[in-house]
Amino acid sequence: MSPDELARTAYTVECFLNALRLEDGRERTELEASLVHWLGEPKNKDGYLIFHAGNLQRHRGRSVIQTQPLPQARQPRTLWCNSKKLSIIDPAAYLDHGQLLMLGTAGLLLTLPGSGNAAPQKKERNSNNNSNNNNNNNNNNNG
Repeated sequence: MSPDELARTAYTVECFLNALRLEDGRERTELEASLVHWLGEPKNKDGYLIFHAGNLQRHRGRSVIQTQPLPQARQPRTLWCNSKKLSIIDPAAYLDHGQLLMLGTAGLLLTLPGSGNAAPQKKERNSNNNSNNNNNNNNNNNG
């Protein structure tokens, strides 16, 4: 996997875990590293992750490779993620027929790094300092 592909996979997994509303910490970091490594394996070109009803499933094609409970996840919806994208999916279509009916990312965008509430806040300049500077400049010009 190229460095660019690895970076994209890491970013996508980070967005996925943010959407699950997992708290930062050692456990999350270990899970994130494990998922990035797993999705990056050459044999996982068709690998993806599903989060449903408190469980994280690793899929290769239509086969479930591993199921892992994630009781700390606070996401009520069913989510899908591969190495490049994430989406909410229709849980009924997934459970009844194994279909991945993508519903989009509406409602997840605020959890993505660099967007919405996750974006770093710009520091506001103190408007008091600005007006003081203007007053000082005016006083210097008038005197």
